[in-house]
Amino acid sequence: MAVKTPAVRKKFPLLVTGSLLALQPMASQFVVAAEQFDCGVSPSGGWACAPKTSNVELPARPARSTPEADTSATNVAAPVAAGAAVAATSSKPAKKLNTTKQVTEAQGLGLASRSADYSHLDWVPREKLTPEQLAETAPYCSGAYVEPERPGMDDTTPMNEAPLFVSAKASRYEQETQKATLAGDVVLRQSSMQVEANEASLLQAENRGVLDGNVRLRDKGALIVGDHAELQLDNGEAQIDNAEYVMHEGQARGNALYAKREQTSIIRLKDGTFTRCEPNSNDWHLKGNNITLNPVTGFGSATNVTLRVKDFPVFYTPYIYFPIDDRRQSGFLTPSISSSSSNGLTLETPYYFNLAPNYDATLYPTYMGDRGLHLEGEFRYLSKTGEGQVGAAILNDKNDDRDLQSDSKDTRWLYSWQHKEGLNSRLTAEVDYTDISDPYYFQDLDTDLGIDTPDFINQRGTLTYRGDSYVARLNAHAYELANITDITPYDRLPQITIDGQLPFQPSGLNMSYGAELVRFDRDLRSGDYINEDGVVEQPWYDNNVTGLARANGTRMHLEPAVSLPLDWSWGFVKPQLKYLYTNYDLDLDSIGKAQLAGGAGSFDDAPDRGVGMFSVDSGLYFDRDTQWFGTNFRQTLEPRMYYLYVPEEDQDDIPVFDTSETTFSYNSLFRENRFTGKDRIGDENKLSFGVTNRWIEDNGFERQRLSIGQAVYFEDRKVQLPGIDYKTRDDAQSSVSPIALEHSYRFNRDWRLDSDFNWDPDARRTRSGSTMFHYQPEDNPGKIINAGYRYRNDTVRYDQSTGQWVVGGGDYGVPGSANYIKDYYKISQHDFSVVWPIVQQWSLISRWQYDYGRNRTLEAFGGLEYDSCCWKVRVIDRYWINYDEVSLNPDLNDDPDRGIFLEVTLKGLGGVTGKSASSFLNNGIQGYRKREDEAF
Repeated sequence: MAVKTPAVRKKFPLLVTGSLLALQPMASQFVVAAEQFDCGVSPSGGWACAPKTSNVELPARPARSTPEADTSATNVAAPVAAGAAVAATSSKPAKKLNTTKQVTEAQGLGLASRSADYSHLDWVPREKLTPEQLAETAPYCSGAYVEPERPGMDDTTPMNEAPLFVSAKASRYEQETQKATLAGDVVLRQSSMQVEANEASLLQAENRGVLDGNVRLRDKGALIVGDHAELQLDNGEAQIDNAEYVMHEGQARGNALYAKREQTSIIRLKDGTFTRCEPNSNDWHLKGNNITLNPVTGFGSATNVTLRVKDFPVFYTPYIYFPIDDRRQSGFLTPSISSSSSNGLTLETPYYFNLAPNYDATLYPTYMGDRGLHLEGEFRYLSKTGEGQVGAAILNDKNDDRDLQSDSKDTRWLYSWQHKEGLNSRLTAEVDYTDISDPYYFQDLDTDLGIDTPDFINQRGTLTYRGDSYVARLNAHAYELANITDITPYDRLPQITIDGQLPFQPSGLNMSYGAELVRFDRDLRSGDYINEDGVVEQPWYDNNVTGLARANGTRMHLEPAVSLPLDWSWGFVKPQLKYLYTNYDLDLDSIGKAQLAGGAGSFDDAPDRGVGMFSVDSGLYFDRDTQWFGTNFRQTLEPRMYYLYVPEEDQDDIPVFDTSETTFSYNSLFRENRFTGKDRIGDENKLSFGVTNRWIEDNGFERQRLSIGQAVYFEDRKVQLPGIDYKTRDDAQSSVSPIALEHSYRFNRDWRLDSDFNWDPDARRTRSGSTMFHYQPEDNPGKIINAGYRYRNDTVRYDQSTGQWVVGGGDYGVPGSANYIKDYYKISQHDFSVVWPIVQQWSLISRWQYDYGRNRTLEAFGGLEYDSCCWKVRVIDRYWINYDEVSLNPDLNDDPDRGIFLEVTLKGLGGVTGKSASSFLNNGIQGYRKREDEAF
């Protein structure tokens, strides 16, 4: 016959474990229960208990004044059914006195009186952590809060449905008062919650438990420790007095006059603290009247909050919302406070909106004392097939420094959209669109939207289709100028390309093709530029664009090719034939036509060009096993030979839309066109030689790589960019190229040396070169040494001040002109940077970048950093060249500046003095970002 549970609410769902009566130290060798009870639910919903006949001969029982049942047992193997009463014990344990110090006296520290090593807070010293735990622990932390494994910690059963498991060394049950008293290593476990104490009283009628002595409550990655607690047995609500707590995932702790655990696992603290410091440290902590911690969401909040450093108040806020682990949640993020000469005192208080698992938003309200309120926000989204973000910003600028300057705006704005979408398995879409109110926007204002801030802002949309043997793209690409000193660039509206190869390969022949159709348009600025003083300074640089360079037009390019790739384990040969045909449909304004006519030139509105190309690429591969200083290596020798022939084709009647000349390097020896883009196809008749030598360890680590090569020219290179005569270029008439050298050496996984060097044998001088030494130990990324030098003086570039292409040299403008700057583009710079621990927890940070071309320091800074387990501070004195466009003369825009930067970071809360120092350290010191990421 089945037993049916009465249709009443369970007021005392106890399930007694086998250890309830076990392990009680007794002098006798054998003890049994003196009396046991069978209990069930009465018709009124209470408890009905009756004595149970014992099958064991009982010892003499002492007289008692109250009807109590005492028991002591060695072991009860199986738990009793839910709702059973707790058996009584044979003796009443003595109650221990509470000698624990009050948390109100702790001043943000853990209570050493509870355990000298703070093990009561699950604190594990560093030397006892496992390798996996060490990998998750910051380098200057002496240990970590580690949650121990326990039964039921992942149980998701609702509290009102879960049985209560109880264990203790001794127990006693009073039938008349329906009270069970437990003593000695008391453990109560229900669902995922577990409570431990020295003593406990379970009151059946009230469905309540009272716990005393070394109380420890665990649930969902949280630990609360106290002296006394009251627990509601049917829903898990609890109040713990004189409480300390730990949030294991966030490595956070604190204390409170008392802590309340709600049925929802939310923890509320009265007169509580919060910190991420070690238990013996009060370097910083938040102290508030009421603190709420929500382990489910991973965030906490507090009212009437004081930030204390070494128990001294340094900051007050009526409300704060902060993370207790790494999960995201709506609320205010860490504010940022900074100051600058251009913006004044700046306060940023970002607010994060956790809208859904697949989309969120962040608002960045920033008040600048000299400019006003800058509102910036972004919305991020993620779908099954795509992702993206939308951003916008607006500022009614109170600063009037640029009011008289050309293209300035009082209302500054920005909007952007970045998106990637897989429309199906073959078709993808991409959008990268940003627009700004004026070209000075990024010079005056920072952005938190993650937008690159180059000289030209992208406004691009692309559709890409990937077939079995081809790739087709539809692209619309415009640009927005983010400065005033560059020429207006061409937009590609639209651009259609298709590249692929035929699906069949007769006799091993690879037949490929490329095609492009693109429209180039731009509107050149006219008139004069007015500087910040309201004075007409000079015409816009767009006025220097003359003749055919003013043309807009459509370009069609076809590029069929056939090759025969032959590959073996010891080498390869690849002969190739290619034909390149380009046709133009040009438009030229009246100014350009008049300038061509005045210069005895002519304008062809439909020029075309067809040129063939033949090349043979070949290489060999040799290797051997060898030893070097006792280490086994695989040494390779990889010679390569490349022949290229392209006949000369007159291209002077073709404008330059997207073409420039590449800088010389080892890789350019094996490039089929020395120009980028399609507006120039360089004539070549050359044979390039190169060889690469590698030293590779048995584990695949490449210790050294050395490449050296040179090209032999059989004809002069007559095809040049507009305005350049090959007869004026020694390198265009030379019979040999510069000698190109590339070298990379890894002393080990910590030390690296990279260099390249290009030597001109005819001029007997260095064309370009660089050397960079980098040291950053793999096991200690906090140590960084960078030392490097760069030199280049062979760039072919467009000089916007004259509207002409220039070969070599680094001058801006021409000698005698108002804007002439000698060696402006010449690169001759050294760059030294060091981050080095000098004593425990103290590091030196420094950088010096010097420009030998113009004899000036580009950037120099030095400072100290102190890093501990829970906070970090940097003080840095910095000098730098600040680029702020106030004129078309670049020399007037280079404004030296200097400042002292203080950055304080409270780990777990973030920076409290802004992020300026972190920004230029990340950009200026190679390896600094890795140092910060790996040091938590």
